[in-house]
Amino acid sequence: MVVIKVEHYDKTYKIEQRCRSVGEIRFFLQFHEFYDEQILLYNGNLLADGNTALSDLGINVEDDYEVVMRLYTKVQPQMIIVTVHTLYSVVILEISSTDTVLGLKKMIDEQVGMTPRRQNLTTLGAPMHDEWRLDRYLISTTPTVFVVETPQDPRWLVAIDVVVPCSEESVFQTMVINVERYDTVFTLQAMIRRAGLVDEGRLFHLEHAGRRLEGRVDIIGYGIHSGETVTVIYD
Repeated sequence: MVVIKVEHYDKTYKIEQRCRSVGEIRFFLQFHEFYDEQILLYNGNLLADGNTALSDLGINVEDDYEVVMRLYTKVQPQMIIVTVHTLYSVVILEISSTDTVLGLKKMIDEQVGMTPRRQNLTTLGAPMHDEWRLDRYLISTTPTVFVVETPQDPRWLVAIDVVVPCSEESVFQTMVINVERYDTVFTLQAMIRRAGLVDEGRLFHLEHAGRRLEGRVDIIGYGIHSGETVTVIYD
C-alpha cells in the first residue's frame, strides 16, 4: 500500500491509511491543518479538486512505495500581485485574494482584450474555475497564471464595420472585424488595436448609433448585428 508523506513547511506527516482520492488525503491532514485551509501540491502541480483520484495522478495505491506531497496553508485575505501570461502580452494585476477567478478574468479582459468566457486559466498546473475564490489556488501572494484563449465560435460571429478617423479632416479608414456576439467591447477594442487601426498608445472608445459602448458589456447586449458600423472616437 502506498504511504503518503506530506511535507508542511518544517514538519512532515505520514498517512499510512489507504487513500484513493485527494479529498481523502485532505481528510487525514485536517488533524494538522483545517480542511478548508489546505493547499496541496504533488510534483509541483496544485491538487485543487478533492474529487481527483490518485490513479489519475499516476499513483497506484496498491503498490508498496512512498509518495511525497507538499502542504501549504491558504493565504490570508489580502491584496495579491498576479503575473498573467497570455498569447498577446504579460500583465501584472493587483487583486484581492478573496475575489473570484471570474473577477480576475474580467480584469484580464480589460487589460488585454480577451472576453472572460473564452479564457482558460491555469496556475501550478491546475485549471481555475470561475466561481472559486483565488485563495483556493494560492501558495504565495505573487502567483503566476497562464491563459489560453478558446477560438471564436463561427456560429456566433458578427461582422462589424469599424470606422476610424484619420489625421486629415473628413478622412476615415474602415475595416470589417469579426467578433463573437458574446465577446465584450473590451475584446473588440483590443482586436482593433491589434489590427493596427488606431494610433499606438492613444486612448479611444467606441460608439454605435450615437451611443458610447461600455467595455465590459457583450456585443449582443447592444444589439449590434453584422454589417452595422462601430466608430472609433479618440479620447
